[in-house]
Amino acid sequence: MGRTYVIGEYSEKYLKKLKSEEQYGTTGILLGQITPMKTYIIFAARTPVNDPVGPRDNPNEMNASDIEWVSEHARQVSRMLPGGILVLGVFLIRPPKMTKEEAQDIFRKLATAVETAVAKERLWSFSEEELPERVVLQVYADSKKMKLRTYDVHNPQTPIKVLDCKSSSLTSAWQVVETTINVDIHIPLPECQFDKCSLKGLNLWAKQIQKSSYLINGHFKDPDSVIGEGSKKKLPMEIQLLSAPALISTEDTKALIQSCGSCITVKGTIRCRAYLHGSKTKIKDAVQALKRDVLNTVFIRCEMVFEEQILNKNVGGDSESHKAPHRVFASILPSGVAFCDYGFSDEGSKELEERYKELLDYDLHPEQLDRAEETLLEELEVKPSAEQEPEAEFKPEEEDIESGFNYKGVAAAASVGVIAVAISVIYFGNFIG
Repeated sequence: MGRTYVIGEYSEKYLKKLKSEEQYGTTGILLGQITPMKTYIIFAARTPVNDPVGPRDNPNEMNASDIEWVSEHARQVSRMLPGGILVLGVFLIRPPKMTKEEAQDIFRKLATAVETAVAKERLWSFSEEELPERVVLQVYADSKKMKLRTYDVHNPQTPIKVLDCKSSSLTSAWQVVETTINVDIHIPLPECQFDKCSLKGLNLWAKQIQKSSYLINGHFKDPDSVIGEGSKKKLPMEIQLLSAPALISTEDTKALIQSCGSCITVKGTIRCRAYLHGSKTKIKDAVQALKRDVLNTVFIRCEMVFEEQILNKNVGGDSESHKAPHRVFASILPSGVAFCDYGFSDEGSKELEERYKELLDYDLHPEQLDRAEETLLEELEVKPSAEQEPEAEFKPEEEDIESGFNYKGVAAAASVGVIAVAISVIYFGNFIG
């Protein structure tokens, strides 16, 4: 029995609306979930207009900047997705004069660029059991039909398969799994640099999260058992992730002395969630989706802080502490599936609404926003007083090390802010050797 591809009513109506507006040549992305038996397309969002002058003369052609614009849109939207929801692929409102060869060429370029852009912000990789396919959807301008195809991201040169797609309301509630996790990560850097390359230091922590154990509502359950088995309603399920320090073998280990120009500390408490569809979802799949959400949200917050500081050119000094943005969920689908956005402390609901309109082509209402979860986490924390002793201190001193260099430390700032996540950067100086 083959796979089933399901498109939700919201996505179907949205695509038909774009076609009725004669937005030929319009591209966009498809969001949803891939399960062992079915692929669900739950949301479609067109690419924002890049050229304010108007549509191009020949929509049958796409240049490098067009493809880069589509992939950047996909990257930005991927930040808004909770665990279990992915950028599934792309769609195109196909112009009447576009040939089959031209359409396939555009799809191949778009699908490859989008997957590459989204993958750059992942601290995890797909398992061998997961399907390597992505969806491409054609909406024909001169007829009512939509044609679904799949594209192999591991082997781009393989033929694009044509498939049948079923329509469904997808209004039934999805299973929600949630977790609260404390983050305390220290990343030493060889140079005094504060940029996105520093995020490579999160890889070790990511491996610990991926290998962590779990408890379901305080109890261990077999990973192959069905989540929510025996319950009539799909109630939110709390999962506790239990991670241990990485084990280091005493055999074949070598000491490495390396100069350290700066250190990044990521510390705080985060709230994560994942959505799963279907009545036979296994616990191991739910835990995997939730762990990926943990990794995604920490990486995204760190990257947003780096982007903010680099944009404003605020990097410098002996030490800095930066508040990472809060995560704000918004339920925008009848099934209760929520997307999210990240807002800095100086941003209000208006900025969030504008980003939903720009990135998802969706008119968000303030009452759809859920600010409660991470706001409560922040209120539960004990805020440090101005007179509190520094959490860590590097006392100024000079000392000869056998490796042949001298170092001088500088005092660190007081405790990092106890918000959803705080990122602190400490700079060291006067390295010789």
